[in-house]
Amino acid sequence: MRRLNKKAVILAVAVLTVFLLALSAARGKYNFYWSERIVTVVLSPVEYVVSKVGYSVRRAGTTVGELFEVYRQNQALKAENENLRRAMLNDTEIVAENARLKAMLDYRKATPQFDTVVATVVARDPAAWTNVIVINRGTAQGVAKDMAVVTPQGLVGSVVQAYSNSAKVQLILDPRSAVGALVQRPESRVAAIVEGSPAKPLAPRMINIARDADIIKGDKVITSGFGGIYPKGILVGEVTDVVNEEGGLLKYAVLKPAADFDRLEEVAVIVRSREPVPALPGPAPAQPAPKGAGQ
Repeated sequence: MRRLNKKAVILAVAVLTVFLLALSAARGKYNFYWSERIVTVVLSPVEYVVSKVGYSVRRAGTTVGELFEVYRQNQALKAENENLRRAMLNDTEIVAENARLKAMLDYRKATPQFDTVVATVVARDPAAWTNVIVINRGTAQGVAKDMAVVTPQGLVGSVVQAYSNSAKVQLILDPRSAVGALVQRPESRVAAIVEGSPAKPLAPRMINIARDADIIKGDKVITSGFGGIYPKGILVGEVTDVVNEEGGLLKYAVLKPAADFDRLEEVAVIVRSREPVPALPGPAPAQPAPKGAGQ
């Protein structure tokens, strides 16, 4: 109803305006001046309303445009930030990888008696998470069964299966492994076997040590070279505890491994060693029977 009233008012104003204009034209210039003032007075509210509506529409259009521009700039900034974040992550990863590979290169220079093949850890055996890893080098790169695997920090394990371009490595943490080892300290040189501990998967043990053997906390343990798999002199770990076995004459030493098994990414396979293999002590020669014995 209000719309109809507004339309009627506008129509009446328009008709009145035309009438006044016609009347002014008929009566002359002076009368036209007064009729123009009347028209201005009558139409000024309408013009005001129309101008306000037009301004509001233009302002609304400008605001919407500004909002779209702000949204576009915001999306562009988000995309730029994401690209920068990815670039920083890539740069950080490259720096970390370069540091690891430089350590590998330094190890190769420091151990000229070893020929090594650098490999990347690509998987862990799901059946034995801490015991077996898979590397991306195999027989095509000279890797074979029973080769020692190391990092610049120390011993990792040995190859148990080799394929064309991959291999499985059994870690020294595996209870089935056995590493001939000895205490590096010159006053000690105690020799024994290092094997994985089922009770403490990340703490292998040096077992079958005589109760009175000279081994203490802080001793460094290295490979002895006995057995032919592990060359002599590779760091195995450090003694963190010495435990006497109950009801026996033996004890064992708990080791902290030299290699960081939680952060294995690259390893080196020793494909050839020029380190001499120590000879196992043989049986004592038989003593000749004294003359007259058995007579």
